[in-house]
Amino acid sequence: MSYLARAPAGIAGFLGNVGKLRGLKATYNNWLQTAAPVSATEQTDQIFSWFYQSWQLDEQKRIVVSEDCPMSRKEFTEMCQLQRDLNIMMKPMIYTGMCGGLSLVLLPEWASAAENLPSNFFKTEEEKKAWHLARDQEVHIKHAPLAAHTQSRFLEFFISNEAKYSDVFDSIADGFGANKDPVALKKMGQFIAKQHTCSLGMVTADVSSWHRGREHMDASNFLGLPFTFLSAEALSSRVIDHYKMLYQEDALINKEGVASLSDYELYEVCNRRLIARFEEELSRATLEARLADWMTFTGKGENDEFRTPIRLVLCYQASYFRDPGFLEEDLSSLDKDSFPTAWNWAQNSFERRVEFESGPLADQVRAHLTQVEASEKKMTEERAAYLASKA
Repeated sequence: MSYLARAPAGIAGFLGNVGKLRGLKATYNNWLQTAAPVSATEQTDQIFSWFYQSWQLDEQKRIVVSEDCPMSRKEFTEMCQLQRDLNIMMKPMIYTGMCGGLSLVLLPEWASAAENLPSNFFKTEEEKKAWHLARDQEVHIKHAPLAAHTQSRFLEFFISNEAKYSDVFDSIADGFGANKDPVALKKMGQFIAKQHTCSLGMVTADVSSWHRGREHMDASNFLGLPFTFLSAEALSSRVIDHYKMLYQEDALINKEGVASLSDYELYEVCNRRLIARFEEELSRATLEARLADWMTFTGKGENDEFRTPIRLVLCYQASYFRDPGFLEEDLSSLDKDSFPTAWNWAQNSFERRVEFESGPLADQVRAHLTQVEASEKKMTEERAAYLASKA
């Protein structure tokens, strides 16, 4: 379905929302500048380590949350929604700035996919649900496995010698664990956050160590954040600010109560935290339980020394989007010729050899192996004779 006919009004509405977002962000940032400690408002601290010079963005210092925020929960939720729309439009805006009027050639293709469009293109609740479903499938589900793998391989460094965290980590790392204990995961997060302060610079639980590349790209693609043409400093800052806004919204929801959210608002809030897909059609009770688990896992209590590292939170979110229930294929599809897909490339080397040796060329394979064995036997005999002549 093409939404090209909606483009003039939709783009005009989006530009109007950008002005509204600017006012809301100004209120929020002004409050941060006055209420947050200096360490949280400083954009960067230049550091020098033994192997490279970088700009450090400490997520533990940068994320400041308080129920004293002067904005209401409804205002803050609107700001988060408008920020998401701006993130969606960032890429086409960059290309428009680079190419000017030539970018109009790509307008029909851009308007043909709902996941490329901001939410103001869709008016009714049913249209918005279909839009969320498209973004779930084309943005979050598509990039969840890579985002989880990129982060989990670093997190395994911290828990490799701690057997008590193995089952807890597996509940989110494999993507199929149904039971996620938020309290146990939070304890593991405290351990990881404490350990990262004395680890190697390249292996740290903090976003500050991310280089522009695999980590930023996988996380940004999964979260729906812009990646193209942005520096490592900008990408790190955007990831941290993304979670800072989510956690502040959590505080305001706690302040006003979950009951203040309508059924659709609750689903939308959970979906923005990537803990509920719209295709699941979850009940309100299930959504409230997931949101409560999210707040327990990501919240920083009075007795907590650290906030749960973003690396671990990303794995937690990806585990909800790696459920294979949405797939239509079954195991019989593996019997088909899938070259050159990942199934063929990822096939075990031993399985490929067995398949090759047992296939139509089996006679030629056996003849070749017989020749190789005879050649190796001859070389062994010649070597033995040579050594005997030298003795």
